[in-house]
Amino acid sequence: MRVVFMGTPEFAVPSLEGLVAAFDVCAVVSQPDRPRGRGLKVTPTPVKARALELGLQVLQPVRVREAGFLEALSGLAPDVILVAAYSRLIPPAILDLPRLGCVNLHPSLLPRYRGAIPIQAALMNGDAQTGVTTFLMDEGYDTGDLLMQVSVPIDPEETGQELSARLAREGARVLVETVRGLQAGNLVRRPQPSEADYTRPLRKGDLVLDWALPASRVRDFLRALAHEPAALTFWRDQPVKLGRAEVQPDLQGPPGTVLRLEKGKGPVVATGQGAVLLKELKPAGKGWMDGWAFVQGRGLRPGERFGSN
Repeated sequence: MRVVFMGTPEFAVPSLEGLVAAFDVCAVVSQPDRPRGRGLKVTPTPVKARALELGLQVLQPVRVREAGFLEALSGLAPDVILVAAYSRLIPPAILDLPRLGCVNLHPSLLPRYRGAIPIQAALMNGDAQTGVTTFLMDEGYDTGDLLMQVSVPIDPEETGQELSARLAREGARVLVETVRGLQAGNLVRRPQPSEADYTRPLRKGDLVLDWALPASRVRDFLRALAHEPAALTFWRDQPVKLGRAEVQPDLQGPPGTVLRLEKGKGPVVATGQGAVLLKELKPAGKGWMDGWAFVQGRGLRPGERFGSN
């Protein structure tokens, strides 16, 4: 079984490792190296870095429709191409190449949350469960026939990063099982329903917290984005990133107003319904700190407001 794996971020690394342990991974395809971090140093993607550690061939086309890349991919003669968070639509020239098709690993229970941010969407909506899905890719965006699905419960306090790491591990297991099922010919393809939920990539404005939301929705919004890219608000006209928060349902006040300071914990801030205790904050140019450290270091007072600058 000759496998080509396509993936880019940290989420895809466990899948690569699982596949290498089970099959002949003849090449890895990842996004080109790009400047990252504060110093904008050109850095390999997490998948490329791990692939090189494993001694694998890595291809990094700028565009997947490049003639040279398609020729190289065809020359590998893969039986199956596996995709996990590659972040580009795969053209028919690649979809039609392997005899067993192209299989995508998606971190949701499709057709729920197709698209770019399925993990964050599940948390923002307060879902109690999500899952991972493998499906045979077609020319649409997460629209192909389903192969395997596994449900995963969501912890009420789990952040987007924590859930992503857990789904990455479970997804790696399911992806290996999917390939084994394809190899054995015992997987049943199930067409997806026509109705679906779509998610789009987050823009900068999408990160700004709306304090008029109910407290539970504020908490879920913050944990969905914690700690990267992180929800954003403003205080004294300066940007502040927000991490975890705890719902305080019995308090009320104008949204964004600091109602009280809970000693040793942090500020309690009113929302559209109830309030939240801010447990983690990150001022501009500083690292993450707990809520009480922010209160002490910044001289935060009851009656001050968080909100748009």
